[in-house]
Amino acid sequence: MTWNSPGGNNKDPWGNRNKQNGPPDMDEAIKNLWKKISGGNGNGGNQKPASMKPFVFIGLVVGFVFWVIAGIHTVNEQERGVVLTFGKFRDIVGPGINWVPYGISTLTKVNVNKVDQKRVDGSMLTKDLNIIDVEIGIQYRIDDPKDFLFNLSTPDFTLVQAAESALRQVVGDSQVDDLLTTEKTRIRNELSVELIRILDSYQTGLKIEQVTLEKANPPPALNEVFADVNSAEQDAKKEVQNAEAYRNEELPKATANAEQLRQQADAYKARTLAQANGEVARFAKLLPQYEAAPRVTRDRLYIETLEQILSNSTKVMVDVDGGNNMMYLPLDQIMKKKKEQ
Repeated sequence: MTWNSPGGNNKDPWGNRNKQNGPPDMDEAIKNLWKKISGGNGNGGNQKPASMKPFVFIGLVVGFVFWVIAGIHTVNEQERGVVLTFGKFRDIVGPGINWVPYGISTLTKVNVNKVDQKRVDGSMLTKDLNIIDVEIGIQYRIDDPKDFLFNLSTPDFTLVQAAESALRQVVGDSQVDDLLTTEKTRIRNELSVELIRILDSYQTGLKIEQVTLEKANPPPALNEVFADVNSAEQDAKKEVQNAEAYRNEELPKATANAEQLRQQADAYKARTLAQANGEVARFAKLLPQYEAAPRVTRDRLYIETLEQILSNSTKVMVDVDGGNNMMYLPLDQIMKKKKEQ
């Protein structure tokens, strides 16, 4: 039965028993509500002193303000905030001022820009069954705050274990000479790839920035032997570099000399062919003369050849009948040739 239905005795819950028309008086309704909160009954029976009422209201307001303030959090630029509601993950908030209900939700700040370092070392067995002491350095940071906080109880310990596993895997597949000499860069890259693979499989929320091979030394008892091997490797590399430098210096010279000889040979070939062709043409002209007078032509050719030979000689042999041969030196011709030269 409603308050204004027949038989309802017109009991208006807002206290407006005599006001049948229009909406209830809101001021009166608020006063009645305040009386109930403050313990009064509106008739002056067991009503508390009026001076206590404002303090209760102020206390509620102040408590609400403090509750709101307690939920305000400032997240720095290098941080991310992980929000939990009743212990369950809700969201990740970025830099700035954020508010979460105090007592209902919590906000945990995680620095995602800070780069931390770890060192992992140990004695490992190589592929060729040698023992070597290896130490690596790892630089990492938090990449996923949610995975970092909730997937593993000890992410740092997991990182160390994963690094040791990756180190054993890579060192076990490598020769000891590679670790000590020429393959350090390749081994460092393989370590980084293997470590990232292991951490991703565990969803640790960590990101590897850099892996460095800090130390790769044989056991102390074999230091001297490995030092000799390393020295021999360095000497071999030095000799190869010296040979390459010598090749780079001599090869251009040899190429230039070969080109010069080729050009000289081409010139000699052209000159010889020209002379031969000239001689062929000359003998072709002499052929009719020889056919007309063979003896005269042959004697003339013989005399011309002797003139050509003797004109280039500085010594003349004179054949004397009935006596010894005599050598004649034409000094005037010799001096003249020297001046012409």
